[in-house]
Amino acid sequence: MRWTGGHSNPLDWWLNLGVSPQDPPDLRLKKVVMTLVSTGIATLAIFWGILYIATGYPLSGAIPLGYSVVSFASILHFFRSKQFDLFCFSQQLLILILPFALMWSLGGFANGSVVMIWAFFAPLAALFFLDLEAARRWFIAFIALLIVSAILDSWLQGLARPMPTTLNTLYFLMNMGMGFILISLVLYYFVKDRNKAYRELEQTQEHIHHMMMTDPLTGMPNRRHLEQRFNEELDRKQRYGEPLSVLMTDVDFFKTINDRYGHAVGDEVLKAFAKTLQGGLRSSDFLARYGGEEFIVLLPASDLDAARNLAERLRKTVKSTPIEGYDIQLTSSFGVAEVQTGESPEQAISRADKAMYNAKHEGRDQVSSKDDSAHI
Repeated sequence: MRWTGGHSNPLDWWLNLGVSPQDPPDLRLKKVVMTLVSTGIATLAIFWGILYIATGYPLSGAIPLGYSVVSFASILHFFRSKQFDLFCFSQQLLILILPFALMWSLGGFANGSVVMIWAFFAPLAALFFLDLEAARRWFIAFIALLIVSAILDSWLQGLARPMPTTLNTLYFLMNMGMGFILISLVLYYFVKDRNKAYRELEQTQEHIHHMMMTDPLTGMPNRRHLEQRFNEELDRKQRYGEPLSVLMTDVDFFKTINDRYGHAVGDEVLKAFAKTLQGGLRSSDFLARYGGEEFIVLLPASDLDAARNLAERLRKTVKSTPIEGYDIQLTSSFGVAEVQTGESPEQAISRADKAMYNAKHEGRDQVSSKDDSAHI
């Protein structure tokens, strides 16, 4: 259950009253489950109190009724104070003491041993909310109360009115049934919230991974993503022997555009440039922003001639695409290189980079596959 400020049903609303927006998922889950257990047992205690009184055991009925009042007061105090540690301790103490006090009032183990199922919630809660050492301490307290009960058992039997076998059996079945129902509810909410927390974590991790691999301005893959994809394509090239080419391109006179119109317009130009390039590629091609106004395109299953042809089509498309709202005529220069066997991504990109600057040296707005840049 996620704290959202609004809930689809009254139970979710009640269980989330102690949850704060800043709570991490694990703490939120603990608060919800502890509220569920406490509310469930306090509600059942009202039922048991009325039932004991109706069957002729007024003292035994007063104990769960009193427990219910104190337990609900503890829950409401938690909702106001948000003191979760105090809430956990008070509820564990109440849950541990209630079954023993009820058993003693019924005359010891003969009439009241069935209520012991509720006492197990104390060490179980400590195991879930705290740690193994805390659960061990609460279990020792449970054993100590059992020993005290065994010592007092003969004396307690002499004080209480014997319970009819049929009624004792009925109480046994009802205690076990209600106990297992409450445990099932706890497990349901635990699994439900855990699954939701895992899904949220997966979504967060996917979002972080997407942010790490995406250029925030253009929405295109960034340099980190390019490096990963380039290595994947090299593996595929080696495995199947297919050609692989790489294009490098940028906007001609981009600095002039920035100086004349401002960086905000420059950003819009880069976004439009990236969108235009992406629109002219195949689904198997990969476009990434390399840095500044430079973009890289990976072309699987494309040799040098195919790469040059594609680059030429992209160049013409860029030149014919206006920048909406501005009198700007974009042109672009392309460098093309076919990746050679044994060549690293850095070496292939370097050759494409030299070819692109050769295109600029020759007058811009053209495609080049020459990587001899000695004269540049």
